[in-house]
Amino acid sequence: MKTYLIPLLAFASLTAPSVASPNFTWPNGAGAAVCLTYDDSLPSQLDIAYPQLQAAGLKGTFFLQAKADTMENRLDEWREVARSGHELASHSLVHPCRQGLPGRGWVSDELNLDHYTVERVRSELQLTNTLLNAIDGQTARTFAYPCGDTAVANGSKSFLPVTAELYLASRGVSSQLDSMQELNFNNTPAFDLSTHNLDESIAYLEDCYTKGTVAIFLNHGVGGDYLVTDPQLHQDLLEYLVSNRDRFWVDTFKNVMTHTHDEFTRLGWDKEH
Repeated sequence: MKTYLIPLLAFASLTAPSVASPNFTWPNGAGAAVCLTYDDSLPSQLDIAYPQLQAAGLKGTFFLQAKADTMENRLDEWREVARSGHELASHSLVHPCRQGLPGRGWVSDELNLDHYTVERVRSELQLTNTLLNAIDGQTARTFAYPCGDTAVANGSKSFLPVTAELYLASRGVSSQLDSMQELNFNNTPAFDLSTHNLDESIAYLEDCYTKGTVAIFLNHGVGGDYLVTDPQLHQDLLEYLVSNRDRFWVDTFKNVMTHTHDEFTRLGWDKEH
């Protein structure tokens, strides 16, 4: 009888159903996820960031401002970006921001979010989604708040309920998470690559790895335009991620947030923060 015990136990271990992890997990055994995001439909993103991503075999998310110049004169290139597996996401129709906040003297009266209504925000976001659908054929969409602003009427009325309704997730500008359970799908954190060096960026990545969270990099211009990320820094970051593929799952914001939604559901976590 005893001679059969070990084989039977081995067989049982092979045939027993796997038990789902009680903790948040990332695909392929990765310790953290990474999203590389780019705002404002800028020429340098097509000229530099996109080719660097392609060469590295990494996917990014481009938050497009629908009325930007490249949406008219380089539209075929954005279609190619989408066909290559990158995400085209919404960054609004005209990039309105609150003029009344400190340092916002550059915001024109026409694009002053303080003068918007929630209904106007909804209308412009729905129009932007329609335009993006005409480019890539996608319906599920993510969003990034222009200037990180989430309210109209001099800050008295939030439009967060609108973005929660229209988008799978929306990227904000807040600081890093201590755990994935803290994530607010409607206003996720971001890390501005243009204001940090490589050592600081790697430290951010490793902190996310230690905590098992998601690193969301924010970029505007890459090697040109404004709020510029140095192209060599961008390249070095991509190389670090490629050399650590087994540790970091790099994918589009949409794909990472879709997986995160699924994990929240599996674990019974509250998605409404």
